Amino acid sequence: MRFYLIFKGSSIKVEKGKDIRRHFISFLKKIFSAASKSKYEELFSTKKTKPYVYSPFLGLEWDKEILGPHISIIFSSGNISVISHFWNGILALKKIDNLYIEIEKEKFILDNIKILPQRRIISSKIICKSIGAIIMTDPSTSPSNFSKWFLIPSKENLPIFNDVLNKRLELSYKSITGKDLKNKEVVFDLLPEHKITELIVPVFNGYVKCFKGIFSLEGAPEVLQFLYDFGMGVRTGQGFGMFELIKQL
Repeated sequence: MRFYLIFKGSSIKVEKGKDIRRHFISFLKKIFSAASKSKYEELFSTKKTKPYVYSPFLGLEWDKEILGPHISIIFSSGNISVISHFWNGILALKKIDNLYIEIEKEKFILDNIKILPQRRIISSKIICKSIGAIIMTDPSTSPSNFSKWFLIPSKENLPIFNDVLNKRLELSYKSITGKDLKNKEVVFDLLPEHKITELIVPVFNGYVKCFKGIFSLEGAPEVLQFLYDFGMGVRTGQGFGMFELIKQL
């Protein structure tokens, strides 16, 4: 299930390269803390893969270092307990006061919540478009090697990229469901008519390399559904890895 949260505030100027995502993480922590202290501890007491993915939108002029006046979040999870606590936390906070995200001392007040249509994947091949950006890191290399640690899919490295994609998928699937994936591999492919764009994004006083674009995924429908619900790649709990479903083939 996916929720679309829309916030209103005033346009503000933000220092170039400043990490804004931490404010959205704090917002999610506030929601789950209001819903249940035990659920909050379960989600945030360790660094395990979060059973959700979200993507923030910072306003139309973010490239010009202007944030707002409208910002929004799409939040997704295939875990009923997480969805329930997310919704209950929002209701609990709204009873107390206006629900808001504070960025650079500006409060962006929650203006609207929409429940997005449920998408069920029944095909073994889908066309997808990233929402925000996706990060893929190669566990066989060192994080200190920036150029090799972050993988951007290309014609030349697709076999390597798919190998890493499936390694990361196995880890996240095990962490979230508690089950083994049982060799149900997914194949990522480029589309000739669409370009993958590389991005450098500030995160927690550092930078990450990520990508966005339109691509295809092929695999068992239940595994593609897992990726759709919980995100692809790494740092899904920090606002990366979400994609929308364009078409089922």
